[in-house]
Amino acid sequence: MTTRRSAYGAIGPRAYGAIGLAMLVGLALRIAVARGGLWLDEAWTARFVAQAGDPIGVLWRINHDNNHFLNSWWMLLVGPYAPPMLVRSLSIATGVASIAVAGAVGLRRGTATGIIAALLFAVSPIFVAYGAEARGYGPMVLVMLVAILAIDRWLDGERDAPVWTLAVLTLIGMLAQFTYIFALAALGGWIVATRARRMTFDDAVRGGMRTLAPSIGAVVLVIAVVAAAARASTTGFQAGGYPGFTMPGFSAALSDAVVYTLGLSVGAPFATIAAAAVAVAATILLAPGAMPRRFLYVFALLAFPAMLGLALSRIGNAGFARYYLVACTALLLLAADVAGAAIARRGSQRVVAIAFIAIIAAASLSRDYGLAQSLRGDPARAVTLMRAAAPAGTSVGVDTIRPTAVLDAAARTAGYPLDIRQHCPAAAFLFVDLEDRIAAPAALDRCRQHYARIAVGRYLAMSGFDWALYTRIPPQSGSPAVH
Repeated sequence: MTTRRSAYGAIGPRAYGAIGLAMLVGLALRIAVARGGLWLDEAWTARFVAQAGDPIGVLWRINHDNNHFLNSWWMLLVGPYAPPMLVRSLSIATGVASIAVAGAVGLRRGTATGIIAALLFAVSPIFVAYGAEARGYGPMVLVMLVAILAIDRWLDGERDAPVWTLAVLTLIGMLAQFTYIFALAALGGWIVATRARRMTFDDAVRGGMRTLAPSIGAVVLVIAVVAAAARASTTGFQAGGYPGFTMPGFSAALSDAVVYTLGLSVGAPFATIAAAAVAVAATILLAPGAMPRRFLYVFALLAFPAMLGLALSRIGNAGFARYYLVACTALLLLAADVAGAAIARRGSQRVVAIAFIAIIAAASLSRDYGLAQSLRGDPARAVTLMRAAAPAGTSVGVDTIRPTAVLDAAARTAGYPLDIRQHCPAAAFLFVDLEDRIAAPAALDRCRQHYARIAVGRYLAMSGFDWALYTRIPPQSGSPAVH
């Protein structure tokens, strides 16, 4: 492999080797976290895909916010009840590819920046988590990074305006996950603000609109198809759980986005958010290493979370860290830019930068370990326990329809006959969908039968749900062992 140069120095084979090593680390982490059964949103997607039956059905007949088109088409291709690792492999592959693209974005500012960017995207817990589940966030992040790379080359004068490249990327991004629209808004702000330094603001706006017009058309096209499908449906467009806005839920989600991007926390959610906001604002204003992409960081890290928070305060459903993946992506690129620039300057700044990245990597790996241990609660473990007790098949009761898709997916994948009952007569087992972090009672009564708890599943953060499994107690028998 030959050495090439960037504006910030020579880039040799060792840089590409280090990025390749980061990709292997990222792959191993994502495989570790991708074990276990499909959790709630994944399992419901599998049910919807099975009912849709074909690619057009995925696009036209599901009509649910849980339907991320690229992921659903992948599920259809491999089989919605294939082994979970295979079902999640699209996200794993795109998550690992994101490490390479992040490295390429970083290499434009120097070898150290490229290696650091790849390392951070390899170990960052939020990207490990969403790059290891069967949803659309892994592909969306990859598309966003490719768009950043294309725009960065254009703004640096190395390429013509990537008009149709961005349009294709926007179409793919919207098919991956609708929140790509947030990325497009941040990218548009970056383009206009950067070009406004070289021309009048009006010219920058007009040029930005010309560049992004086909991309905006792609957004309109996808939204129009979704709206038409919903209008043609008897049920209209549906959503899963949709809680109202609460400040604790909003702050917890935004804090989780920070904590699971960098692995670091300063305690309470508001303190973590405030510390991150102050650090980001100061870095954007003062750090020379952030200068080339400063306006990307202004829009993605400051303007976007503020505007999204304001919007969510009006419409609700604010308690999810995944809404902030645009900001999380920019945060890691900013950290790489600043640390890479400091390392290039040598001296004490180099030592501080290396220590800073080492702390982030260590903290991230610790949280990755927790994610790999919890496996989003691994609801398939409940089916494994029932199968061990009743190899030929059994029945399980549920209180609501919510966990039925989870149990059904795990049973179908295992080829295990499972009768899921939402009403009496009493089943042999009872599966209870717990509220987050709520203790599971040691015993419950259902359908005039007594049940004793034998297992509890807990998720750690971002994706998953808590559950408890109970077994029916025959009269005058002892309590079974808890797993």
